[in-house]
Amino acid sequence: MISKRIPCAPQNDNYARLADYIAAGHHHDMELSVGQRFHDPQRHVEAGQGIAGNRMRQLSECRLASYSQGQKRGVASFLSVDARTDRRAADRVRRDTDFSKDVKPEKCLMNWCAGCWAGDDYELAIREVADTQALNTRTTQEKTYHMIVSFHPEDETKLTPELFKVIEKRFAQALGLSEHQRHCGVHINTENMHMHIAYNLIHPEKLTRVEPWRDYIKRDKLCRELEKEYGLVIDNGRDQAREKSLGGKAAALEAHTGRQSFEGYARDQGEVILAMLEKARTWEDVHQAFARHGLELKRRGAGLVVKNRHGRHVAKASAAHRELSLKKLEARFGAFQASRETMPESELSYGAAPLQKAPNRNQLWQEFQQQYMRRKSSLEAIRQKWAEKRKELEHRPIARRTRTNLMKLTRQYEAEELHAARMQAGGGNWLDFLRQEATKGDDAALAVLRSRQEEVAPETLQFVHERQQARSAYLASKTAVLEKTDLSARAKNRLVSMALMDSLASGATARISKHGSVIYTLPTGGKICDTGRSISFSPEARATALAYMSAKWNVKSRSLDRASGDTVYTLIGGQKVYERKGQNIFERPAVIRRHHQLERERNQSIGR
Repeated sequence: MISKRIPCAPQNDNYARLADYIAAGHHHDMELSVGQRFHDPQRHVEAGQGIAGNRMRQLSECRLASYSQGQKRGVASFLSVDARTDRRAADRVRRDTDFSKDVKPEKCLMNWCAGCWAGDDYELAIREVADTQALNTRTTQEKTYHMIVSFHPEDETKLTPELFKVIEKRFAQALGLSEHQRHCGVHINTENMHMHIAYNLIHPEKLTRVEPWRDYIKRDKLCRELEKEYGLVIDNGRDQAREKSLGGKAAALEAHTGRQSFEGYARDQGEVILAMLEKARTWEDVHQAFARHGLELKRRGAGLVVKNRHGRHVAKASAAHRELSLKKLEARFGAFQASRETMPESELSYGAAPLQKAPNRNQLWQEFQQQYMRRKSSLEAIRQKWAEKRKELEHRPIARRTRTNLMKLTRQYEAEELHAARMQAGGGNWLDFLRQEATKGDDAALAVLRSRQEEVAPETLQFVHERQQARSAYLASKTAVLEKTDLSARAKNRLVSMALMDSLASGATARISKHGSVIYTLPTGGKICDTGRSISFSPEARATALAYMSAKWNVKSRSLDRASGDTVYTLIGGQKVYERKGQNIFERPAVIRRHHQLERERNQSIGR
């Protein structure tokens, strides 16, 4: 879980508006259903489309209706039949692809208020806070503290209404705002369930403004405590001991696309470049070392940056390695000198490669690139066609007003045709592609999604033997599921785990997160989350989760560990599955992992 304060300028501070937003049950940002959780072009309508775009087109056509017959003939000859056909095709795609039935109107799962004299009356408590803030006329700063606490999709089965309120109270205590009024709500309109909290910074009795000092440290510390206490997914946090992480934009790019950022690539090459610089004597040697890895070293401002030789990507040199800063390089090679010689050909180059480590990744990556290039060429052809029409329009002997309105219409038609092409081709980034393929029933795509979470284990003979046994058990369970006659054809074409859930709980819905977790929602309201190595569940879904786990992992026997109180399930292959006492989760022991420090030491020993 992570927490973040949303800053607000004093002139924009409005507690009542924020509290209304937190409790909003119907909002424009509606949540998509199971099948439409990933990229949907219908949700990303351009400014010139939709109701406003149709109105703009109608106004433009009304203006054209007032022109003379000669002007109308010019318009008709320019906007040929194929343009109007493109509009009809766009309308047909929009009509045939009906996403409205998959849209859920709910956004707020629950809301409540605390610390107010109004009790549980949410609306009355808002007026109480407004009156309290109005009594403080001295402060010129904002009087509202807006915070978001976001949870992983894998935690949905563990989060209950009571736990949300406990988490909110713990944050209020950590920030020193436990005596203050606050309005809270849990939103489900994004992939990550999150909680909004609006704190009134004006003390209800003292009427003084309280500013939480260094709140980000307190919030981060509390997040780590709550994760361990309630068994939630543990985020990295602000650990000073670990090595410096990627910058904000680079980390966001990798998290949302599943592809390596340029800063990440530069960091991977930093160690190798630093080793090559041990024999360097001049700045030309430094530039050649960077060039062999597809990088350029340039001066910018008071420091150095590394630039992609084959693109426009740029990152700070110190982000690649702290020993590559301007100060440390000038201490070794003197004042900075730009490259003057012809650089050698690059042995490596940045290509935004996928971050996943699964062996099936390359084939899926090629399919994604082919799909991306087909979509790109299709969209480029549409843009080129309308660019030529606009160029032709510039040379036509027509009135300036007619030309202006025709330009607007061409852009409108181009936007509609591009929108129709995007809807037909599908799309999204690498993670969206994997999730779409996994939803269609591709087990390899689901394995690739999960491979970013699990590190590759060493290929020892014992490990290979265990993996072969597990693979045999998996194939046996897959065959058993597919041979069931009571499963529909649609269920057999889905993931085996989804087909298994269909046989256990008819009517259950499923969605796949960008981390490869399959989250099931049962008709009774319970939830089950399958991450591949663990299966967590809400209390009311325990019976279904137990049957699902037993069938998927081939449970042979069950025993009770009297010392710890844990329930131990033994699989056919001999592996163990643990159900910890007081925790709603079935968990398999972690595979052998390669620790970063041990791996680094091993590489250094090999280098010697």
